[in-house]
Amino acid sequence: MKRFLLVSIFLLTLLFISGCAESTSTQQTQQGVKPEVKTPQETTYAMNQNVNVDYLAYKVTKVETFREMGTSMFDKQTNGKFVKVYLEITNNAKETKQIFLPRFTLMDNQERQFDRLSDDMMYVADYLEFGEQLQPGLTTSGAIVFELPKDAADITLIISGDWTSISRIKIALSNIKDIGKDTTEKDKQDKMWDESMKEGQQKTKELMNKCNAPFSCSSSCPDMMDVGQKDCPSGKVCCMQ
Repeated sequence: MKRFLLVSIFLLTLLFISGCAESTSTQQTQQGVKPEVKTPQETTYAMNQNVNVDYLAYKVTKVETFREMGTSMFDKQTNGKFVKVYLEITNNAKETKQIFLPRFTLMDNQERQFDRLSDDMMYVADYLEFGEQLQPGLTTSGAIVFELPKDAADITLIISGDWTSISRIKIALSNIKDIGKDTTEKDKQDKMWDESMKEGQQKTKELMNKCNAPFSCSSSCPDMMDVGQKDCPSGKVCCMQ
């Protein structure tokens, strides 16, 4: 009997405490005071880590700043600074996916947000291709360029998921190197020009070594018409007709 009374008193005490807590919560709600709700803190990742956003894994490998990019004929300059972020992206899905520009935003310590330059592919050779298809299990790489004011500091890259996704992550950019000018596009064009010149010289050399019209091979020709052996059979010379 005594034990029964103790259990009853304990249960009544619990009911009383629960009722008071519920009454306090209801009263706060009625008075317009919302109960405190703690939201989870967003994690900020470091560079050179593979970070998943939905079905894609991102890794920032390098960051550079400069004030000019492009070639001597076609360049772009800024009064602020360009920030170039190098990325590796792996498709962890079971099907082909596309890489879209709106996934990327830079934010500084003043919470200002900057979108990727829409024309960066005109000035840097190693840009990340818009809408590039990425097959399952494969990795692509490329760079994206942003334009920021000089005073932008503590820069963070924000990567979002697809149009319908609410996923997003932050990567703190560190070890940022100022290179003054990005010359990747200039180097690319210089290489193409050198290869074109080399090919042209080779073709000219081949052409000069052949006895083509208005020349022809002959057993003899006046000295003033003789242009040399070239590709004529032995004993014949190339003559202007």
